[in-house]
Amino acid sequence: MTETMTEYGQNIQEESLALVEQAKALKIVTVKDFELAGEVSLSLARIKKLINANWKPMWDKAKASTQEIKDNWNRELAPVEAAEEYNASNRRVWKMEQDRIERAKQEKLEREAREKADKKRQVLLDEAAEMEKLNPKKAEILLEKAEAVIEKPVFVEKVVEKTTKMESGGSITWIKDIEVEVVSIRAVCFAVSQGFIPENCVEFKNLKQLAKMNNWKGVIHGLNIIETQRESKRT
Repeated sequence: MTETMTEYGQNIQEESLALVEQAKALKIVTVKDFELAGEVSLSLARIKKLINANWKPMWDKAKASTQEIKDNWNRELAPVEAAEEYNASNRRVWKMEQDRIERAKQEKLEREAREKADKKRQVLLDEAAEMEKLNPKKAEILLEKAEAVIEKPVFVEKVVEKTTKMESGGSITWIKDIEVEVVSIRAVCFAVSQGFIPENCVEFKNLKQLAKMNNWKGVIHGLNIIETQRESKRT
């Protein structure tokens, strides 16, 4: 090719634009129109091949350079991320155990506070029962006091706060999260069919290959299979 890259690029762009306009303006009414559209189709395929031939080597070179940068980046980052995850895992396990201990302590304190309030309430009720005949007014006062008895709020001192400011100047905040694992695909699909799980949570793959392999046609298994055709062009 004797043209410079600038001339090459300009020629390709001009021819490409002309073909695009021709293709968009073409209406197929007769066999002659259909044949003309076939010629345009081949011309578009040829220009596409030229554009690809022009850009692909540059893209491949850039991609190789980008991949090398990415590989070096990942190589340097990998041990840091592995250590980060190991350290985070240790902290997470310890934190969750402390949370379990705190919950147990909190439940114990709440139970003790509830029992204490129940005992106090029962003493007042017993006194009211004893005073009911002797002094009904005092008995009524005691009943009111019994109704007013509630357990005092109790709180366990936290070992790890939600957000901790570090001496280095940063801070670490614990965020509650969950992990979801599919243990039964059938059960999940049933839940989707019943509307318990939204359809946009499901990703369908390889349906075209499956339908071709099984020669499925029409509406089957919730799929609408429509036969179509596409051109295979040789330039």
